[in-house]
Amino acid sequence: MAAQAADADMELSVQGEMTIYRAGELAAELLAAACRATAAVRIDLSEVTELDTAGLQILLMLRRAVAARGVHLELVRPSACVQEVLELCRQQPLIGEAARA
Repeated sequence: MAAQAADADMELSVQGEMTIYRAGELAAELLAAACRATAAVRIDLSEVTELDTAGLQILLMLRRAVAARGVHLELVRPSACVQEVLELCRQQPLIGEAARA
């Protein structure tokens, strides 16, 4: 995972699997990084190779955690496997408008 801060916004990227096998590690890293943002968090998922329900739960938990602080969460550049899971679980609203174009 890589993080890059720009003023009050935070852009994070995830590479590889977002599965049960990495859930603890990813949840802790993403939450710690996202909690430093004060306006918006964008998560680049273009390099995610696999997403299971544990990975989806991390994204939903992260959305809830940052929203409680008034911070907007947006998923950008989702890979094909991410798009497939989000569509299957009816979670497409997590994907940013730019990613859908």
